[in-house]
Amino acid sequence: MESAPNRPTAEEIAGLVVKRLVEGGGIPDLANANLMTIEEQTIKEVDRVTQIVISELLAQQSQEAEPVTSCPKCGKEMTPKKAQHRSLQSRRGPVKFKTDVSHCEACRLDFFPSNENAAV
Repeated sequence: MESAPNRPTAEEIAGLVVKRLVEGGGIPDLANANLMTIEEQTIKEVDRVTQIVISELLAQQSQEAEPVTSCPKCGKEMTPKKAQHRSLQSRRGPVKFKTDVSHCEACRLDFFPSNENAAV
């Protein structure tokens, strides 16, 4: 499977992970590292990459979601607030992202944009 121009392939991304592990100190003595050490460090590094990717995708998803304009609880008009940081727990660890928020003065509740298929 070829990648689009200027988009790294999975192999190129893997090469960056290898370089980071070897040169960045994740596996300081590769010549004497056993499989368990290599596997543990690789999983730790790839999990961190996965968290970053999920965070970026959730932030993009929240920007694409329809804003909450009326309160789901009372139906009154919502007031937009400054975007807030959220944290969710994924199977690969915590993921943090920024999302818009709407506030209901009547209920004194904040709501994040979402839809039934969205992760947020």
